[in-house]
Amino acid sequence: MIRTLTTLLPIAILAVACGSPPEQSGSDALSETERVQALSPADPAFDGRWAGVLDAGAEQLRLELEIDLSGDEPSLILISVDQGGARVPMSIVRFDGAELHFSTPGLALQYDGVLEGGVITGTFNQGGLSTTLVFEPHEDQTRDEPSAETAPVYGEGVVVEVALEDGVLEGVLTGPTAPRAGLVLISGSGPQDRDGNIAGHPVYAAIADAMAEAGVASLRYDDRGVGGSDAPPPLTPSDLADDAVRALEVLQAETGLSCVGYLGHSEGGFLGLLAANESEADFMITLAGQHQDMETLLYDQSEALIRASGQGEDAVEANRELQTRVFQAIDQAGPGEAPAAIEAVLIELGLPEAAARQQGAMWGQPYAVAMFEGDPAAAAAAFEGPVLAVFAERDLQVLPEAAQAALLDARGDKPTRTVIVPGVDHIFEDSETGSPAEYGAAGHALSPTARAILIEETRTLIDQACTD
Repeated sequence: MIRTLTTLLPIAILAVACGSPPEQSGSDALSETERVQALSPADPAFDGRWAGVLDAGAEQLRLELEIDLSGDEPSLILISVDQGGARVPMSIVRFDGAELHFSTPGLALQYDGVLEGGVITGTFNQGGLSTTLVFEPHEDQTRDEPSAETAPVYGEGVVVEVALEDGVLEGVLTGPTAPRAGLVLISGSGPQDRDGNIAGHPVYAAIADAMAEAGVASLRYDDRGVGGSDAPPPLTPSDLADDAVRALEVLQAETGLSCVGYLGHSEGGFLGLLAANESEADFMITLAGQHQDMETLLYDQSEALIRASGQGEDAVEANRELQTRVFQAIDQAGPGEAPAAIEAVLIELGLPEAAARQQGAMWGQPYAVAMFEGDPAAAAAAFEGPVLAVFAERDLQVLPEAAQAALLDARGDKPTRTVIVPGVDHIFEDSETGSPAEYGAAGHALSPTARAILIEETRTLIDQACTD
């Protein structure tokens, strides 16, 4: 699923309620030796990725679990999809056959569930919140048997590897039998798998299929730490741009194509322009691309999401004050000081300590701080080749008119074509409101209108960029 460009709101999945950590159960109070002896081996069916939706009262929050039973000790990471894809390793993970317990005392969070009938059903506790939470197998676990929507129409996918200095990315190359051009598909913010499974729909696989119909071969890959890719988390946007540059080299080596470029979705629009300036890319396509600095984008995004939720001007102003204080803390913090600085500001503004700590860890991590220092306008201005920018009319994460204006201003007289697709949201699905809560509600991974426009505009771009 896509990691959204999270709004800094005084509510967070890992801080939906405040208070002391839940009291230890009887098994928690056992010594480590006694506890291990008392437990049965984990049901092997737990291993893999799981997805669920937490009813936090004020909002519905998408969660994922990554469970790894392959090591000497089980590993479990809780992912908050709607809060920047924050990945929180659980400090206590315990299995007893079909039973699961995980918790992390520092966030006063606990879950107890049972695996039955292919789903995990249990109770999520955090402070004063206690609610049923069900996890089902994540959609990408069926990727070995692709649906008609994920299967390439033109040519079979070829699995390839992109070698990094400190790891490897695994991806798939698809396209027509005689492509006119090739591109590397760059995902939006947060770790994504190659198919871009967003709310159950393989959005990036659908985009790759549209590219094939447009006569373009594409390479899409699992981001660092996801699926078949194994590499440490990025520290700066340049790390991910470098990954895309290496992927472009693999694409050219595999296909022999001389006319190549990038397609980036959301944050991937900014990363793609960084990569294009490092490589010899011939063109760039951005879909709902980030072309504003982080502060401006988050101010705009927050206001749009708050208003869409039915809240009024007071909520907008209160959130903007909170954001301003956090942005100032990030700007003024020294190396490694941002998490503590953000946490202190949020506590001063009345956020519970656990929530403030979680937000500080999320927004104070090196990559997030580096994103605030990034300059999408400079990246757009530096690229000399043609750019196609496709925006979504009902996008509440990257507001189309604002992003379009920022890109055109940065590009000046350089060849640039922009289009706003009517009736679609940030992931280019048909949507009534554009709210992230509607992601996956449409019966498709890419709206028919968006697909047709993308194919037509890409063919025009390739005619312009790939003429001998």
